[in-house]
Amino acid sequence: MNKYKGENKSNKIFDALVYIIIIATLLMIAPLIHRFASNYSFGSPAALLEGEHFGGRGDLRSRRYAEPVKINLPLASLRETPHGRLNLLAARITDSGSVIMFCDSPSEYSERLGRATRIAVLNAESYANHGGYPYNLDYDYLAFFPRILRWGLDGSIRAGDYVFKDYSDGNIFISNSRTAFLFDYNELRFAAHYALPEGLNIYQAALSNNREMLAIAAEEGFFVREASPDAPLIELIASSSPGGVLITAREPFWSSGDDYIFYKIYADEYIRNAGMTTVTPGGNQQLMALDSTNFIFLDNDAIFYYFSSGSAPYQENLFRCGFFDPFGDRRMTDSMRSQVYYFDIAVSPRGTLLAALSHNGNMTRLIILDIRTKQQVYSALYDAVHSFSFSPNERNFILHGRANGEQVLHAIKIDWEEDTN
Repeated sequence: MNKYKGENKSNKIFDALVYIIIIATLLMIAPLIHRFASNYSFGSPAALLEGEHFGGRGDLRSRRYAEPVKINLPLASLRETPHGRLNLLAARITDSGSVIMFCDSPSEYSERLGRATRIAVLNAESYANHGGYPYNLDYDYLAFFPRILRWGLDGSIRAGDYVFKDYSDGNIFISNSRTAFLFDYNELRFAAHYALPEGLNIYQAALSNNREMLAIAAEEGFFVREASPDAPLIELIASSSPGGVLITAREPFWSSGDDYIFYKIYADEYIRNAGMTTVTPGGNQQLMALDSTNFIFLDNDAIFYYFSSGSAPYQENLFRCGFFDPFGDRRMTDSMRSQVYYFDIAVSPRGTLLAALSHNGNMTRLIILDIRTKQQVYSALYDAVHSFSFSPNERNFILHGRANGEQVLHAIKIDWEEDTN
């Protein structure tokens, strides 16, 4: 009897040692598995007919990408400016490589008016051509708008609850619940102001592509009017409260021809689905076939959707994404699947490139991929990533984050040639 007890004890010790060895091995090879999954788990591109494109509007010719160029932009220049020390809130990059920097100005806070926001414009190429002198403000790569902005913009920018539209001609549109204006970043001046109607609890306002109309999403309803402040306000969608749940249309986005306005339907503070409306009453419709609450409206009138189900290693298809054509068959067509859990993403305005964040140990990995071919365009590790986005022409990318313990702002130049075969 004692003999069997001794053998039992030996077997348990042996099993425990095997278990410890297996766990240690898995911990050592986990980073390799993550890297392999990141690079090879997408599979082959979705089948497409020759000449097929999203919504009949995009162009899916293959691209040959050059090695991207990363420019480390001089955040140190914000420490000592003619307006005191500035803190970067968010940055956007234009087709020309100009970086629009929204900065908090702590020294210009007042109890009555709140925090002040300043706009700085940095020319990434000019900075790179000067060899990069972050503490020297004599060069012409960095300029400051002389006026401060209030209207609660600092809070809206911190929360990501603001509208930014780049018209690719030197003008950008910016709005939140209290202000809407067009800004000329080359001349550093206001190009136009758009008075928002009083008496409404406004969520967002969006200017049309031809700059003639303003779409206004409010708690009371969804409205449109001509850009003139004297023009009448036209209600397109009324808010409702079935069962005590407030249903509202928010985050307006103009179609390429300004004939329609896309929007997100909220139930209280949760996204339910998408919709689209004509600019005249009676043309509203919900896009019920888009069965996803994570979606992004694109400049080519397609809708990019994605699912990210969690970080558990046993889950299948942790990330998948695709396109929905609101003017065509209105079907969800998956374009990419991955075993990697992406916890934040951005897609380029025409739906060609995907930028995605994933965990890599204690680091954050950024990867930029061609959605159609699954080709990796760029990859880098960061301590943390605060915000990132593409320029309208998809050739510039901006990232604000931390690397090696320091706050960084990186401009990535993406260059390619389209395959003519």
